Amino acid sequence: MWVQGHGLYSRQVRGLVEGWIVIWVRRYLCVKCGRTMICLQDWLHPWRWYAATVIIEALYRYLILQETVRDISHRFGRSADEWRTLRRWQKQLLVSPTLWGWLRSRLGISQPAQTRRQGGLHLSRLLGEMGVAWESATQVLAGLEAGVRATLCGMLHNRQRPWPITQFHPGVAWAAGSGAKPTVTPTEDEPGRGPPR
Repeated sequence: MWVQGHGLYSRQVRGLVEGWIVIWVRRYLCVKCGRTMICLQDWLHPWRWYAATVIIEALYRYLILQETVRDISHRFGRSADEWRTLRRWQKQLLVSPTLWGWLRSRLGISQPAQTRRQGGLHLSRLLGEMGVAWESATQVLAGLEAGVRATLCGMLHNRQRPWPITQFHPGVAWAAGSGAKPTVTPTEDEPGRGPPR
């Protein structure tokens, strides 16, 4: 086993209902290559102040429902009439590695969204990937949390990119045998292959 626990750090996050909260994040160290990685909760993106559901709901209200920036910012605890973060999220959605960028090729996204209309198309593709129903705004908003968690569940992150926890980090040479099938453990029906040698 080359990955081991490497301490905790705290970070502040804005949630939908809770407001600002402080959470603890577990850090891991690969003793083979010396790099650290984190496995975030399935409602967070790395290096983002807002929970992933907040980001998607704010973008949905801005890009699809066409609500005003002022109304959206007040809904999420901002007192400003202008919230530039919304436009930044619009451009970075499905392009940035910290805003579902790993889905960009699968969803056919090649450029950042420059307009509100393009942003709405990008968001529509992401919502389709999440399996969120489109019948009404109420149903979309009700399904966001589960959809977001499904896309972020089991993702590891380093400073450059995310990847599924079920895969080895891309581009890193691993020792021989790391791709071997897991050892079968005995059950009541079958004895298995026996202990590893």
